[in-house]
Amino acid sequence: MKKTPFILSLAAAALLCSCVTPDALYNEANALYQSGRYSEAMPKLREAAEAGYIPAQLTLAKSYDFGTGTAKNPAQAAYWYQQAAMNGDPNAQDNLGLCYYFGTGVTKDLSTAVRWHQRAAEQGYAPAWNNLGLCYRNGEGVPQDEIRAAGCFRRAAELGNDAGQYNLGRCYYHGVGVVQDAEQARFWIERSASQGYKNAQLFMQDNNWQ
Repeated sequence: MKKTPFILSLAAAALLCSCVTPDALYNEANALYQSGRYSEAMPKLREAAEAGYIPAQLTLAKSYDFGTGTAKNPAQAAYWYQQAAMNGDPNAQDNLGLCYYFGTGVTKDLSTAVRWHQRAAEQGYAPAWNNLGLCYRNGEGVPQDEIRAAGCFRRAAELGNDAGQYNLGRCYYHGVGVVQDAEQARFWIERSASQGYKNAQLFMQDNNWQ
């Protein structure tokens, strides 16, 4: 039987619908997110994430982490951070490290936390350098090493991370892992404060730095 043009057009439409790419799904989901239509965005976001699209995996993880558009679900957040982390995303790797550090959604494991922070830091992800520095400073997941901690804080600070700048400034202020240097302490803490980092601003107030 000869197909009508109408039937052919439906078949073509079905074919087109089946070929929606993950990045297109993610873009649609993101547009819905921006307009506050979370319930419509989540299925598209999950579909793109399940197809292996890294930005969708990271966004879905953060949705579950912070309860944006869905109820908070630490286990789902950790799961999707891990998917994106295994695909090489440094933001996800650092956040997965935090999941293991705090035991949020996964069993607490400081050594695993350090490994993920390290992987993210090696990609130049500034917050991961700061988190790695905290692990070395406190001896969590690695042997305590104040010199290495200061070095990690420096890498974070030079990459513009406000927390890293503050922590490096504190190292110089107290002479921990570096030679005590009041000028360097002030330089880095002022840079952190100028970015709005609250701890740095309070530190300046407490020390009457104008």
